[in-house]
Amino acid sequence: MTVVLITLAATLLIQLGYFLWKLSAEGQPRIGEATALRVAGALVTDWRWMLGFAATSVGWVLFVQATAMGDISLVQPLMSAGDLLLVILAVVVLKEHLVRMEWVGVLLTVLGAVALALEAQATAGAAFDGMRLAVLLGCAVLAGAIMLIANRRAHRPEILLALVVGLCFGAGSMLTKALTAESSVPGQSVVSLAILFNPLLLAVVLANVVGLVLLQAAFQRGRASVIVPLQLAMANAITVLAGVAIFGEHITTLRASGIVLIVAGTALLHVKPLSTQKGPA
Repeated sequence: MTVVLITLAATLLIQLGYFLWKLSAEGQPRIGEATALRVAGALVTDWRWMLGFAATSVGWVLFVQATAMGDISLVQPLMSAGDLLLVILAVVVLKEHLVRMEWVGVLLTVLGAVALALEAQATAGAAFDGMRLAVLLGCAVLAGAIMLIANRRAHRPEILLALVVGLCFGAGSMLTKALTAESSVPGQSVVSLAILFNPLLLAVVLANVVGLVLLQAAFQRGRASVIVPLQLAMANAITVLAGVAIFGEHITTLRASGIVLIVAGTALLHVKPLSTQKGPA
């Protein structure tokens, strides 16, 4: 259960950060149109964005610890359960009301999280296939580049941006698992100086920074209710694939069921009847 608790704490902090970033996106200079210096200045002087950055940073540290202790094909999908926090914040802060379909989504997400929790167990750092990691990363970069090029003519730019964000965060997750596998020392916390001197750390930071920039750009162009589930679904898909192909993880029937329930539940959490959609959210 330690893996589950650390993962849930990580995803709650990260989702809180996403919520604060979405609030700060309104009125910010548009990424891709304003200069990088102007965008950076606006972000670091916005207390909501900075608080969100602090929350996601702590969440990432906890995520690193969780990936060191458990399978990435379990930890990353369980991170999606944090989407429930967005629903709670929408109800409490924005005074929204859940429709029946959203309540079904809540139930499915909870059931999926319980199923994954039953599967959770501490695992020792395992060797990974570096060549397969490089191939999968190369495919992710190529797919992301193609989608970004196609996005120039897209009528719904937030959709392809969300998918690329998911690729970035998914790549960051599997690189984090590789990083912890290389840097872990028996009997010590994986969050140590060993990680700071590991070359994989630069790749982890790069993948997540690109994902964060594109996520902010997506929030400026569309609804979080579309962006969040799409990027989570893509991130889950690539990390589950990496878990099997690179880290030799075994996807049991219970784990697969939990992943499917969470993906379906988080999707339903963001599907509202047209009559209830009053604008960007």
